[in-house]
Amino acid sequence: MTLTTILLIIILLMMALLVWTIQRIQLQNKALLESERDIAQIKNDMLEKEAGFQQRLDKDIKEAQKRSNNMQRNVLKGQIGEQFTPFITDFPYNPSDCRFMGEPIDYVIFQNLHECADGNVPIEDVHLIIAEVKTGNARLNQRQKIIKQVIENGQVSFKELRIGYCEDTEVMRVQVNWRES
Repeated sequence: MTLTTILLIIILLMMALLVWTIQRIQLQNKALLESERDIAQIKNDMLEKEAGFQQRLDKDIKEAQKRSNNMQRNVLKGQIGEQFTPFITDFPYNPSDCRFMGEPIDYVIFQNLHECADGNVPIEDVHLIIAEVKTGNARLNQRQKIIKQVIENGQVSFKELRIGYCEDTEVMRVQVNWRES
């Protein structure tokens, strides 16, 4: 083989190697372009899902705020209603016999107390009523249920508390009259 032939073979091999390298680069470029398209599609999908999520979140927040506002209004209406209950037209007791407490129960009603004190009704017509005002679907809470049960069990008494003051020590003490009345 001559030097020219060897050089020609080397040049052909180099050209073949160059063509092979170019084909490899083109394949890598094609794969890279496909990957970039896939990434762009994934980003686009994520943006669409994020926009949908944001819309749902905004809608859910607005609905939650609306529910919260309605609940606050209902609580406020209930609290106002509790305080004005004795002044509703068909309220069965004399408003002057009612004492609002609000917590744990709404009212202590001294039915006919004023009438009895004025001598207009006998003491047998006087009743002590523990009343809780509810609106809508509201239910008694646990403390109110306990108070109801205590009353139904007859676990009710009257205690007279007297404050004693010692002038020498300037100490105040509470004395309980334990006699059942």
